[in-house]
Amino acid sequence: MTDVEFSNGKMIVIPKGLDKLWGFRGRLEFPIDHITQMTIESKQQLKEDGKWDRIKIRALGLGLPNKKVGTFMGNRTTSYLNISGPDDILFVELHSEKYDFLFLTVADPNAIKERFLQIK
Repeated sequence: MTDVEFSNGKMIVIPKGLDKLWGFRGRLEFPIDHITQMTIESKQQLKEDGKWDRIKIRALGLGLPNKKVGTFMGNRTTSYLNISGPDDILFVELHSEKYDFLFLTVADPNAIKERFLQIK
């Protein structure tokens, strides 16, 4: 699970608990204007859209069937994942950043997307 906050023109991603250790990241920050897209999708939707192909190789982190945390690569892109269970995934597309995509399990993805749209 991940907490997402918006502050000072940035989206701040904070992994919870052991996810910090498994993903080798305690906090990630991205300027709001580097976010090109934010959607909420199920794993099945991500697979159908071809977005799941972007996470073929685990670089650093944990990669279990129902728990993925860390840096993953695929199709010449780099993604940060912190996903677990069957919950919907907050999918974030970035530009001009180390990561091209974020795949996040959050408590209320609709509230985060709504807040992002208000700020953007």
